[in-house]
Amino acid sequence: MSQQKTCPHCGAQLPEAASFCPHCARSVNQRQELRPPRRLPRRVLRGALLVLVLGALAAAAWSYTRPKIYDNGAAEVIYTDSDGSYQLLLNHFGDRFQPMADYAEEVEEGTTSNKPSRLFINHMETGVNAKEVFLRKVEAINVELLRGGDSPEPWQYTQPQITEYDPEAASRSILTYTDRSGDMELRWNIRMKNGDTIRLYQRMALGVVPTRHFYPEDVPMNTTEELQALVDEINETVTSDVIVYIHLPAVTYEGSLLLEERSMNLIGSENPDGSRTTFTGTLQATAQKGYICKFQSLSFTGDGEGVGVSASARINFSDCQFAGWRTGVLCYGNSWVNIKNSVFEDNTVGFHFNSTSNNRSDHMYSGNLFQRNGTAVLLESVPGDQALYFEGTRFSRNGVDIDNRCGHEVSIAAAIFE
Repeated sequence: MSQQKTCPHCGAQLPEAASFCPHCARSVNQRQELRPPRRLPRRVLRGALLVLVLGALAAAAWSYTRPKIYDNGAAEVIYTDSDGSYQLLLNHFGDRFQPMADYAEEVEEGTTSNKPSRLFINHMETGVNAKEVFLRKVEAINVELLRGGDSPEPWQYTQPQITEYDPEAASRSILTYTDRSGDMELRWNIRMKNGDTIRLYQRMALGVVPTRHFYPEDVPMNTTEELQALVDEINETVTSDVIVYIHLPAVTYEGSLLLEERSMNLIGSENPDGSRTTFTGTLQATAQKGYICKFQSLSFTGDGEGVGVSASARINFSDCQFAGWRTGVLCYGNSWVNIKNSVFEDNTVGFHFNSTSNNRSDHMYSGNLFQRNGTAVLLESVPGDQALYFEGTRFSRNGVDIDNRCGHEVSIAAAIFE
């Protein structure tokens, strides 16, 4: 049974659906007072809107001006500031426009090698080398190993430096490694004065190249005929992916020797009386297969005619002597010849460079002696545009020290002229 409805004012009983009391004539429904909405002053609204706009602008300005990190895991970064856009890249060689992130290197068993990691900086719009302009914006540069530091013989590296021997590079670090160093990953960190950070990466996969050594105690090589027979046998039986060393006795080889097909390394020796491995005939090297030939501790003695070494192969000479030739060393065709710590004397032409090779290697011709030659160095054709450096090389009593017919860039600031 429902409860009887009563008037909230007089207490009289009311019909169930009544909205007014029949006794006191007052409404029995409760009314809620309605109030008009309160309006904020316009100046308050404008102030709030201004605060929101200023906050958004401040956030955008902070986002735009705060220090940034440029890191794409590669060997190249495009960096832009108020002066324009710059291309920063790493390359092991001399190409300042081509980034080189990944490189496969082969090292001989039981040897130590080194390779530079070079930083290049170019202006994007003009392609001009921008290293000097950009380096003024830089606070610091360093490198660090991300991989290769915990191998049996860890990679070693120098902190980046500017050097006159790499005039195109903004900086370079020298990497040193052995056949037991394993793979490597290197990171360059460039901290800008405005707080930005640029990171560049290089990775190297290291392979080990097998070697074979031939000694006079094991193989006949006391005459030119025996040596030529050994060279021919090696050409037939040893593949070009194996590095070959022939350790020569301190004898004199008369007549010409031909090294063709594959590269070989000739290592001379010396007797207690000072006599050493000597060739009196032309050594012709035409090998195109394999690695760079190394000729070390050899003497080439002529009679005023002919060519001591005629090379269309790639050869590095060290501690060698060339005397009494019409041309001591001729570099031609698809070759590149490098010479260090060697002597050229009494030749009509000491070193004749006439190559069109794209296989450029070492540009340092340091520690040599050129004396009493008609022309010490004749540059007829030198590929590429990187300078040749004659650091510590002495030129003494030559008719002409350097005949630079092709106008190739040569650095003689550290050479000695007597």
